[in-house]
Amino acid sequence: MSGEDSKRSGEIGERLAKAFLELIGWESSLQSVPIHCNNTDHKTASDNQRRSHGDDLVFIYNNPFYDSRTDVVHISVKNNLNGYAEKESELKNDFKHHLEETNEIISCAQYDSTLSNLLSNHKSRKHKEHSGLLIWTSSETSSASKDVLSIVKNVRSLDEKCSKNVYVVDGARIHFILTAITHIKAEASIDQFDFFYPETGGLVNRLDERHGSVLPLELVVSDVIPIKARSSEKETLYLYVNQQFEQDCYRRALSLALGFAGAWPHEIRIGFPDYNAAHHANDVVASELPFVGRKKKFVPFCFNTTNLNALGQ
Repeated sequence: MSGEDSKRSGEIGERLAKAFLELIGWESSLQSVPIHCNNTDHKTASDNQRRSHGDDLVFIYNNPFYDSRTDVVHISVKNNLNGYAEKESELKNDFKHHLEETNEIISCAQYDSTLSNLLSNHKSRKHKEHSGLLIWTSSETSSASKDVLSIVKNVRSLDEKCSKNVYVVDGARIHFILTAITHIKAEASIDQFDFFYPETGGLVNRLDERHGSVLPLELVVSDVIPIKARSSEKETLYLYVNQQFEQDCYRRALSLALGFAGAWPHEIRIGFPDYNAAHHANDVVASELPFVGRKKKFVPFCFNTTNLNALGQ
């Protein structure tokens, strides 16, 4: 790739990442921090000693799942102008390189004075958890929503260079979250919605609301996104499930939703990308039998736009 194409690819990736981060509520608290390199093992592409890691995009937030934890997420953006590599070996090599680079940034950023000052001004909590978020996009139409994680998830030879926690968002993950949020915004029956933060056992004191406008990192990479919706008449729990509809999957989602929500929702709506009432109605009835004693209304739906949405349940 030429220098001009590389620059253009990077600019497009930054625009795609910015739109995604805004979508999940991260945009307002993002910080651009210049990170000084303090490790002699970190080299440039020409094998020279690295002096800095450029401006690290950082998102800092108090994690709603833990009382004493502030998350410091170092965001690395990689974009493929002409699509992800087609050969599996090349794709895995790219993935490994991106992970190693993000690990280097985190390892140096943890000891960076600029970031330390930023954290002190943030009113951060006792424990600081540094992690990475790799946003790996493609600006080529046919692969923009490609699931590359299923291909690279078993990549080998990740040695001590990759000791930090780095979470990955690819085109398929962005598509799922975008589709879910687009759907909830289009629901005419609700007045307001927030991401819902389920109880995870990490709380001693409830310092935070159990819902908010920020999607925590744990839910960014989850296959289930819970959303609390409100209208003048009722509160509803929406569960967006990134799996194909199956009877067992729907039953597990029902159990999960009831565990999440407790008593507060009047209605629980569970969305799948392929739900079809014309074919899945009997599976729905069978799955709901163990829960007939609950005073809840369960509604499965398809969150992808299709003319079959008119069938409802």
